[in-house]
Amino acid sequence: MPLEVWNTIFAGATFAVIAATAVAAVVQLRHLRATNQLSSLLTIMEMWATPEMQMHMRLMRTELKERLKDPAALSAYEQPGVSRADHPEMLIADFWEQVGTIVKYDLLDEDVLFDIANATITNAWRDLAPIIAVQRRRSGPSVFENFEYIAVRARQWAAAHPNGAYPRGVPRMSDLDAAQDSKT
Repeated sequence: MPLEVWNTIFAGATFAVIAATAVAAVVQLRHLRATNQLSSLLTIMEMWATPEMQMHMRLMRTELKERLKDPAALSAYEQPGVSRADHPEMLIADFWEQVGTIVKYDLLDEDVLFDIANATITNAWRDLAPIIAVQRRRSGPSVFENFEYIAVRARQWAAAHPNGAYPRGVPRMSDLDAAQDSKT
């Protein structure tokens, strides 16, 4: 065989090896990204499920709602550096601010987060919006902007998934039960 043919064969083989290596690298990167996103989601859910965080949520949904009915109560949030010890509801805002940053920079898939925590995020925003508005009047619109970002995206996700995110083509349990009942 002439030398040019051997050169062509080796060039083709080299290209095939490089292409296979590139495909393997892309597959590996996808697996690594999925692993990192799962780790992030599990960490967020673990933090959210702590008794302390759940206590803060309960206070936000009950006592804070009652307290904020008095317009004078909002004045406490006008001061810089609101104490998280005195106002633990701010820890909820801080938490969603951090999660919002993670989602905004695509370090966590928002579909997965919103499938799990959509209502929690939008309810927390609704409950804390009066406080955030007071703080924004003092410090500008960037206060809790990442929390706002995921609250907006969560609301948009809910509008795009009015019946939830149940996979198409998979029967519901009630369908299986009805089919079973019709056989008996």
